[in-house]
Amino acid sequence: METRQDIGGVRIKRPLKISWVGTCAWIVFVQGVVLGITFAGIQIPDESLDAEVLSVIKKWMERPQIVVFEKNIAPHLSLFITKELTKAGFFATNIISNNVFDDETKLELISTTTSVDVSNVVSGELLKISVESTGDTISLTTRAGKIVFESEEDFKSGFLKYFSTNTSFDHTTTGLSENTPDLGPETLVYDSKSHKLYITVPTGIPLIVVPEYINFVPAVVTMDGSFYKNKVLYMSEKIQYQVDSLPFLYTGYSILTENYILNLRTGKKEAVSSVPIFGWDKYIIYADGSVGDLSLTWKLKVSNTPLDFLMVENMLYLLDVTKNVYAVNLKTRKVIFAGTFEDAICFDYDEHSATVILRALKENYVLSVNGSIKVDRTESFFKNDFPNKRLYPTFTNVKDFGFGFFYEGVYLGNSIFFMFISKGVLNIVTDVGTWQVKITKKD
Repeated sequence: METRQDIGGVRIKRPLKISWVGTCAWIVFVQGVVLGITFAGIQIPDESLDAEVLSVIKKWMERPQIVVFEKNIAPHLSLFITKELTKAGFFATNIISNNVFDDETKLELISTTTSVDVSNVVSGELLKISVESTGDTISLTTRAGKIVFESEEDFKSGFLKYFSTNTSFDHTTTGLSENTPDLGPETLVYDSKSHKLYITVPTGIPLIVVPEYINFVPAVVTMDGSFYKNKVLYMSEKIQYQVDSLPFLYTGYSILTENYILNLRTGKKEAVSSVPIFGWDKYIIYADGSVGDLSLTWKLKVSNTPLDFLMVENMLYLLDVTKNVYAVNLKTRKVIFAGTFEDAICFDYDEHSATVILRALKENYVLSVNGSIKVDRTESFFKNDFPNKRLYPTFTNVKDFGFGFFYEGVYLGNSIFFMFISKGVLNIVTDVGTWQVKITKKD
């Protein structure tokens, strides 16, 4: 980026390469009025900024602000830094930069008005730190000096302690106990396709931007396509029910929740024997290893607690926590294969040969209805792809970094309630909302 180029109201004196990152936000006030938000080059129009959104923005802006210059920092680590600084009471702004951080790096506001208030964003007292990843090491530079962490784990365990010890800056106390982390004000979610801003629960970061290839719904979406928000399940404008437990499915005559099945004819609640953990079109997989259909009238006990599973056409392949593997023909509703593989890890699907492969530590197996066929081990699968924070079922490509869930670098939330596939779309229901991603059908 050229020197002194205007970036949505904020001018950078030195040339910086600004890139997309899921945690950075510039909020510009002119004569007490918010003109908009520039989020790493994405201008959020002022028509998206209603009174409730402005109230959330104000809460963040009331916090002391800190600029984090990042170089070669992965999206999940950038978010970790923001969360840690939120815990300390700050509002963090992250900037991707190819420049070496030093005290000469300045931020200058440009505006055609004479009265501008951007809190301490342009103040000479603005706190700045720099984080750079080189190989396995991560360096942290503050006004007090520089420290190099030998690994990502060392950085995550020592970042906040070093920052708090070596930074002299007055910040507001959160009033929370040590066992209750400060998640800050509510998080805003910006959908760049619809130019809408949604207010969601506090997550520790100010703003999430929804990428083009993901659809975001600011509510819980159930397997039948209903919406659940503020303890109300909306099937249509005319059909709504008060539900005090997280719903998974509305059948027309009953509602399946995490705690009970509500009979809509009698009003009676029947406690669920096992919680649903995944839905796949017409079928539900339960935590006790059972498989059922959406009518809730059929259920088959298949295994112990499922670990990984994969569905191809009418076949369900399931690996449980005791390393037992099952193949279930959903059309005939029978288990047609069962075996034990002590070193089994997960399933994979070979698109070229249209086969299901059971990945194991020592060797892999091609599964068939008559048994299993031993094949050569693929070492790179475990070296480069697993267990790199991947969440079961592994085909979803969702990762758990301990401080948040991610899909291809996109932060989804702090908790995942449920996942299901419907009409070729993976729905990931989190504390933030429902994230919908198109998947390639395996057939």
